Order: sequence, then C-alpha cells, then structure tokens
Amino acid sequence: MKHYGYKVCYKILDGNAVKMYAVTNTYDLAVWHVRWYQREPPDDSETKLPILNAKWLIIPVKTYHEYRRLWRDCPFDP
Repeated sequence: MKHYGYKVCYKILDGNAVKMYAVTNTYDLAVWHVRWYQREPPDDSETKLPILNAKWLIIPVKTYHEYRRLWRDCPFDP
C-alpha cells in the first residue's frame, strides 16, 4: 500500500487523546523527529509547556485527500 507521508503524533500517558505534532514525507524523517522529541521534549503549541510523559507515534497518511488537507496551509509546496 502506498503512503503519502507520515504524521508524528503524541499521546500523554494519562490521557486518551492523540495529537498531531508534525507531518513528514518520509518514514526516516518521522523516525528522526520521534528520536529528537524523546531526547529534547518540544513545547506544546497551546500551553507553551514542554510535552513530558508522552508516547510518540508515527501514523501513515494513506489517502491523497488527507495528504492535501495536511499540507494545505504549508508555506512551501510539498
């Protein structure tokens, strides 16, 4: 099955919600992001606090429609 890209998401260990943090075109770049975020926790965009105690996930983008929606407001063309 073809994947159009990958979403890097996180889930706080105490919560149920999965939040998307980044979108990449390659699996290798998604793995790099996960390793970096595990070592250096990024700040949450809403609370500006570091994202601690989170499980990082890599979720493939399987449809072209979802791919176009994710890259819609990107300042450069993917």
